[in-house]
Amino acid sequence: MNKHAAKRKFLYYLKEKNVHYFEHLHSGESSIVMVLTGYTTCPDSVLECSIKFFDTCMENRVYYTENGSGWIKARAGDLSDIYRLLNFINARVWPFSQDGLGGELYKAHHLQTPRIYITEDENYDITATTVIDYDHYDMTPLEIEDYCTATIPELMSKLSPIFFFLLMKEITVDEAVYLIKRDMLLEFS
Repeated sequence: MNKHAAKRKFLYYLKEKNVHYFEHLHSGESSIVMVLTGYTTCPDSVLECSIKFFDTCMENRVYYTENGSGWIKARAGDLSDIYRLLNFINARVWPFSQDGLGGELYKAHHLQTPRIYITEDENYDITATTVIDYDHYDMTPLEIEDYCTATIPELMSKLSPIFFFLLMKEITVDEAVYLIKRDMLLEFS
């Protein structure tokens, strides 16, 4: 599969699922940008998602709105607790893809693993990025499409209150880690 075929396939999925998107061209690279609404735990109840198509792979990014990045930028001099939390998340949290229909479409499994980080540009976005090879997309298209538009947004939604409570100093980093262990990793159930 090449980047044009991958993009066509992904656009077909978005149209079929009625996911609103627009196409964006930046520095000669084509991307699809989506505004995903209904994530009430996220700033503005919205997540943004972009997918760039390269020669052999696509890059999926899911991130919070400008309000969320503004809160991070306002605390740019004191992000050590957030970086410690991001380190814990990248070491221990593995997204679990599932079809939402009890396994009727595909079996639930760990498909990909994003890198979650704060961007090094002036935007200060907390971003989950995954690079997906077209061969993998060709073999499991629906799982990859759901991963990009549902699994990672759901993960970012679950992490949102923890990130922003930590940023606002409502909880400590140790409490944030405890919440992830308890609510996401189910270590204390």
